Amino acid sequence: MDVDERGLVGRAGELAALGAFLAEAAEDGAAMLLAGEPGIGKTALLDLAAERAAALGRRVVRGGGVEYETEIGFAGLHQLVGPLAAELAALPEPSRCALEVALGFGAGPTPAEMAVLHGALSLFTLAARDRPLLLVVDDLHALDRPSRSVLSFVARRAAGRRIGVLAAVRSGTAGSHGLDLPELRVLPLPDAAATRLLAERFAELPRRATATVVHQAQGNPLALLEFGALAGVSGAMRDTVPGVGPARDVRALYAARVARLPAETRDLLLLAALEGSGDLGVLEAAAGSDALDALGAAERDLLVQVTVDGRAVLFRHPLVRSAVVEGATSEQRRAAHRRLAEALIDRPERHADHLSMAIAVPDERVAQLVEDWARLTLRRGDVLGAMDRLRRAARLSPDRAVGDRRLAHAAYIGASVAGHLELSHQLMRDLRATAEAGLSLPAAAARGYRELMVEGDVATAHRILVEALAALPALGCAARPGCAARLGALPALGALPATAATDLDELSPALFTLTLVCLWAGRTELWAPLQKVVAPFPRVSASSPVSMVRILEDPGAVPDELLRDLDDQLARLAEVTDADVIIRTALAASYLDRLPGCHQLLTRAVQDARDSGTVGGALPSLVMSTLDDLYAGRWGAAQAAAAEIVSLGRDTGYHLFSHIGRYIVALLAAQRGDSATCAAESRILLDWAGPRGLGRLTRWAHQALARDALGASDFETAYRHATAITAPGELPPFNLEALWTALDLAEAALRTGRADAARAHAAAMRATGAARVSPRFGLITAAMTALTSPPAETARHFDAALALPGAEQWPFELARAELAYGEQLRRQSLKAEARVRLAAARDRFERLGATPWVRRATSELRATGRERRPGEALTPQEREVAELAAAGLTTKEIAARLLLSPRTVSAHLYRIFPKLGISSRAALRDALGRDR
Repeated sequence: MDVDERGLVGRAGELAALGAFLAEAAEDGAAMLLAGEPGIGKTALLDLAAERAAALGRRVVRGGGVEYETEIGFAGLHQLVGPLAAELAALPEPSRCALEVALGFGAGPTPAEMAVLHGALSLFTLAARDRPLLLVVDDLHALDRPSRSVLSFVARRAAGRRIGVLAAVRSGTAGSHGLDLPELRVLPLPDAAATRLLAERFAELPRRATATVVHQAQGNPLALLEFGALAGVSGAMRDTVPGVGPARDVRALYAARVARLPAETRDLLLLAALEGSGDLGVLEAAAGSDALDALGAAERDLLVQVTVDGRAVLFRHPLVRSAVVEGATSEQRRAAHRRLAEALIDRPERHADHLSMAIAVPDERVAQLVEDWARLTLRRGDVLGAMDRLRRAARLSPDRAVGDRRLAHAAYIGASVAGHLELSHQLMRDLRATAEAGLSLPAAAARGYRELMVEGDVATAHRILVEALAALPALGCAARPGCAARLGALPALGALPATAATDLDELSPALFTLTLVCLWAGRTELWAPLQKVVAPFPRVSASSPVSMVRILEDPGAVPDELLRDLDDQLARLAEVTDADVIIRTALAASYLDRLPGCHQLLTRAVQDARDSGTVGGALPSLVMSTLDDLYAGRWGAAQAAAAEIVSLGRDTGYHLFSHIGRYIVALLAAQRGDSATCAAESRILLDWAGPRGLGRLTRWAHQALARDALGASDFETAYRHATAITAPGELPPFNLEALWTALDLAEAALRTGRADAARAHAAAMRATGAARVSPRFGLITAAMTALTSPPAETARHFDAALALPGAEQWPFELARAELAYGEQLRRQSLKAEARVRLAAARDRFERLGATPWVRRATSELRATGRERRPGEALTPQEREVAELAAAGLTTKEIAARLLLSPRTVSAHLYRIFPKLGISSRAALRDALGRDR
């Protein structure tokens, strides 16, 4: 690339950087941002890069942000997808449909945000299959939010796909564009280069005038050219206002030139500026068939240009567009929006946007139209876009209460879905109905959610929500099958019709928030108002707030029908579009030990939120994926994620989430034997939860402390903490922790001489019926039953526990059951059998890193008379048999290899397993490895 290519003077460094970028993008894939002030030359550099790439045989697709289209979802993505119609048609149906529906090309269920992101990535990857693809995007800061998310997603995954992403962003918009990518700063030209540029463009300009222009333009190329042209005409330059800056001065020059245009030309330019895409067909429909002739005056003044194909008009620079809009009166702008709305009647979304900006007084018909599109925008995954539209709908609402409802709805989704507490708080401040009494359901849901997540104030949150629900008419529709079916199908923020009793669309967020409040308060009596509200509803979807209340009341009583429904929902979760429904489905799964069914979707949502810089909204997903890592024995991953939860919760203001992270840290520390960390984190939990009445968080602290004490064989302390969660023989409703720690309490009771308490607790656990819900509850129930049964029945119950299908998903619980089994066998003087179970437990604990539990198992092994590691007692032939079996050979193959009978090999294996302290061939390799 030449320094002087296309007249780009003084840009040798930028041109070299772009050359290197283009080479890397074509070879592997790369992304880069050009950043600089308006007029600094970013667009010229983009043009040059695009031309250079095209000349080298690469495919180039261009797009750009339009200041007055920032609220139109996927407007920017339209520009990038449009030239790839053939590739779009060739995409697999799920990806193609997701893109077509999101962009308005097709009809169908609203796609999830992740489906759109992955669909776009698949499209661009396909487009780059035969030759490298370069995506060029100007004015990134003015791009609509969902399109920026797509661009961010693609840019971070460009490597290995031969996709280049080159975008320009205005200085001063740092952080607003959401793309944390390598950045090339485009700086003002040095005086020498500026003088050279003027000399090339305006050879007749006097030296004194040149010096004045260079001084006033401050190295801004656009200002140099505009000031130079003005000086060439007038012969002089009057001083500009000090400190205003060249871009502002150029805008003023453009404004003066626009003002001199004929009125009909200004009207047409205003339509073009507000329409955004420059589509001449739309402009003709809005202004009339003869109106396009008025463009001539603006073309001759070099303010606009018509594309080669004659289909669109482009502004010379975004500052021209700004000058056109700012030079129009508010009535002129409204009139232009009105004409555009009429011209776009066949494009409902854009029609609604222009119509909403065309009226000066509240209008419920338009407000409802904008709200409807806000809901569709939300289902597309553009939460912030939905909030913007809800705010606009609120401003257009003639009825104050309806407007406040819309504003409160925006505040709720801002806090609970988007993870933008500050924006949600601002919306709540904007509510005209600021008194707590009489809050609408959405306002109560938003306020209650903030009180819970930010302050941990369950008392205030509970009062606000209960008062709002109590103010509703009787929930007459709840008993009608149609209403219940709709609540089950769209239990979040779907378009549910209002009834004479209440609007289920409003009811769902309030019910869900009150459910969370009651759960974290941890007091049974607080559930009564909520139970009264949900009682009239028949069985509905497992992810609905109604079902969630019933699940939490008594997990063991959940009917098989509801369990099957939840399993079906988890199988289809990747198809769900509503973020609220995804979170509630995952929560229901967590209460019923089905988190593995949504782990992949949760981790993908978290990773994509990290990529787009909106991880605050993904905190619930991060918490649940971390808990799944904890339960599945992926303790390293859980530790790192828990630390991130603590940090993110603190940084974003979601303090309850931060303390959930501390609980995971405390429990991991307990199970790993880090008593100091467990005690410190548990103390923080107790100190924060106690004054706020967060009973569940208090119980979590006691769970961690009980687990730590059990690992250290301090059974009296373990009993004290376990009974702080629930009394022996009692498993109260709405107390999941009582189920989780039932084995802790039973074991501690037995080891402290409280056998009657242990038996009562085991009986209570069996009575709940929880064993049928999940392998973990089945393991816990069977182990408790075995521990408290007569010696003759112990083995039968333990064998049943260890044979449970799916038990391997809960490695810590499974290891505890094997440890308890081995301890019981040893106490019955069945030492050989005990060694097998104890060694298996020790191996599992070692793989987990559960150091204190390894010590417990090792101590029990020593008590069986085996103080040294097993394996030393193997005879040479036994070792040979063991090594061949560990290598995967069958009994017959080993017999043939060693010239033995299969029966002899089987006898050797029968003796080998107890000697090595294992119970299956699968453990042979590890056992032999330890012995080397």
